[in-house]
Amino acid sequence: MVSLYLDTHRSVIVFALYKDEKLWKKKEILSPMDHSMILIPSLKEFLEENHLKVEDLSDLVVVTGPGSFTGVRLGVTIAKTLSYSLNIPIRGLTSLECFLPIEEKNVYLSIPEKNGYFIGKLDEKKITKYLYLSKDEFAELKQINKVLENLEINYETLIQEAHKKETMNPHQVNPFYVKKIEVEK
Repeated sequence: MVSLYLDTHRSVIVFALYKDEKLWKKKEILSPMDHSMILIPSLKEFLEENHLKVEDLSDLVVVTGPGSFTGVRLGVTIAKTLSYSLNIPIRGLTSLECFLPIEEKNVYLSIPEKNGYFIGKLDEKKITKYLYLSKDEFAELKQINKVLENLEINYETLIQEAHKKETMNPHQVNPFYVKKIEVEK
C-alpha cells in the first residue's frame, strides 16, 4: 500500500510517500507565489524519482487548510481529482491536525502567517475550535492561555493520525478556511 501526503497550505509544498504506513520518501519545495505553475509538474517528477506512477497510489491524504487560500484550493483540487479518477480513498487533515499527536490538552496550537495566526484549541487529543487571530489578538491569547508555537510535523506518525479519520467521497473534500476575507469583515 502506497499513500501520498500532499500539503500546499503554505509557501512550501510537501509531498510524502508512505509504504504500509512507514515514511518512505519526502520532498519539500519552496514555492512562495507559484504553486499553480509547479504543483503538477513537481508531483509528476516526485513520483518518477521514486519509480511510481499515479496508478501505483492506493491512498491519499491532503491538507485542507487553513492556510494559503490559493495553495489550499490547488492541493485539494488535485487530491480530489486523483482520488476520483483512480478510485482510491482520500482523507483530509487540517493544517493544525498535522501536528498531532500532542500529549497536552487544553492548549492552543498556532501557525503563523503574514498578518496573524491560525489557531486550534486542542482538547482531549482533538482540535475542537479553529480561529484566525491578528498579531495583537494572538499576544492577548498567549497572556491567559498556553499556546504551543513553532511546532514541527512528525512525518513518521502523520499517516497513522490521518488513517484514524474516515475516508471521504472525493466530492465532499473541501478547502477549510477560518480567515475572513475583506468582504466578510
